[in-house]
Amino acid sequence: MAGMNREEVQKALGEVSYPGFSRDIVSFGMVGDVQIDDGKIQVELRIASSDEEKKQQVVRQVREVLGSREEVTEVSVSLVDPTQEQKSGGGHPAGRQAGQSGSDPWADHHKIPNVDNVIAVASGKGGVGKSTVAANIAASLQQKDLEVGFLDLDIYGPSLPTIMGIADQPYLTQEEQIVPLRKYGMKMMSFGNILGDDSPVIWRGPMVAKMVDQLLNGIDWGRLDYLILDLPPGTGDVQLTLVQKIDVTGAVIVTTPQDLALQDVKKGANMFRKVDTPVVGIVENMSYFKCPHCGEMTDVFSRGGGEKESTRLGVPLLGAIPLESAVMETSDQGEPVVISRSDTASAQAFFRITDNLVQRVSDMVEA
Repeated sequence: MAGMNREEVQKALGEVSYPGFSRDIVSFGMVGDVQIDDGKIQVELRIASSDEEKKQQVVRQVREVLGSREEVTEVSVSLVDPTQEQKSGGGHPAGRQAGQSGSDPWADHHKIPNVDNVIAVASGKGGVGKSTVAANIAASLQQKDLEVGFLDLDIYGPSLPTIMGIADQPYLTQEEQIVPLRKYGMKMMSFGNILGDDSPVIWRGPMVAKMVDQLLNGIDWGRLDYLILDLPPGTGDVQLTLVQKIDVTGAVIVTTPQDLALQDVKKGANMFRKVDTPVVGIVENMSYFKCPHCGEMTDVFSRGGGEKESTRLGVPLLGAIPLESAVMETSDQGEPVVISRSDTASAQAFFRITDNLVQRVSDMVEA
């Protein structure tokens, strides 16, 4: 019986997922040199991680997947740390490049010190009011007498300075940690506050990822019950850097009812699930319009989309927010509607959403 060829070995190893991810070790670039001699296979794994348990788990899976083939008589696996090659300057340049792509994407993954819960507010597409939702959830949590932080991670289009009405620039501690700004009883920070003007950010992905890393790890938050993260739309560098670096309690996905927005919600929700970040729930923004004169309800952007998507994902619909001018007016004035117009229908919807979020997080922690 003929042994496996290199293509068949690569295909088989594509069934091995890296612990904590649904993505396989081949696509991560963790499979190095493969030697085949009849039924004997030698596999080099290039994994840069200090987590020995994860590395040994991968080794076991590789042996099981290849060893289960009838034509394979022996499987040997060697581990190489590509970062050590880079430090020593040794190895072929191509090998060093492979080592970079083969680094453990969760090698630096950690919990932000003294922060109990990190909630990422995300959307699949722009224009659904995600930043407004994030700001009002943060402000609603603060009104529950909780310690709250609000971090704007949209590098290209930061919204926090406008929505919260704060244009101050931060300063650094002696340990070179950023001291967050304070307003409405919350701690907050945005790249817009650091940039300090209207200059456009013309950066490639690696620069954006580096800045996100600095914002996630370089701010002295102190103790927080909740840190709310306002993410840019989509599933790009910011989202990937976030889930690789930080222990995120869960993601809240914001959508509007129409089908076009829901298609992008599916992509965003699936991205979080692929990296084992729970989706806490769905928020449907601009859900309906109630005429202030006659009280008639109009579904401006279709109806029931958020509920359908929450059912598909098996997560709660945290709430629906009406299309109301007060939300736009207060955001432009730098005063979240839950603070400045708490009697409005939209503010009451935000309060209910926040109550449901807190309960959902509590249930997740207990489970």
